[in-house]
Amino acid sequence: MAREIVQKDAAVLRAIAQEIPKEDIGSSSVRALVKDMKALLAKEKYGVALAAPQVGESVRLFIVAGSALAKRSKAMKNGKEEDAEDMGTIPAEDQVYINPKLSKLSRTKKEKHEGCLSVRGKWGMVARAEKASVRALDENGKAFTRGASGLLAHIFQHEMDHLNGILYTDKAKELYDDTDEPSDV
Repeated sequence: MAREIVQKDAAVLRAIAQEIPKEDIGSSSVRALVKDMKALLAKEKYGVALAAPQVGESVRLFIVAGSALAKRSKAMKNGKEEDAEDMGTIPAEDQVYINPKLSKLSRTKKEKHEGCLSVRGKWGMVARAEKASVRALDENGKAFTRGASGLLAHIFQHEMDHLNGILYTDKAKELYDDTDEPSDV
């Protein structure tokens, strides 16, 4: 059975996701989940990240699309003002975060438009910390820490909320309908 992105009424989106045991990270089931999530994310024109609960798996894993971030970083280098956020050095491949933990959040918050692949057709304004750091394991079980500001910091917080059973609509100051497809953050 092929995985699909579940929508806002799915119970899995309101559950607190379980950690993946370190010894299971290289397993065929976790590798298949990562592969399926990457494939689903690649099909989404506006998607920039995807959490495992969004595909029906209540485990602590999310993926940030390297392609979306690389495009944003490239646009920033070309001096496009609308994309001028500090993204740091962004690799072109998708970034896998297993058992992530927010290790730092700035006190300063900034509102941004957010959407979600599990809440189609809606957008909202959400205030989140401007800077965030995440400690996690990669898909090979290697520990790493990644700090971010701007969009990537917002993405980290949005995806961590998914792992804790929270949707951005729970935090949005304003919600509105949109005829265009939403993105995760």
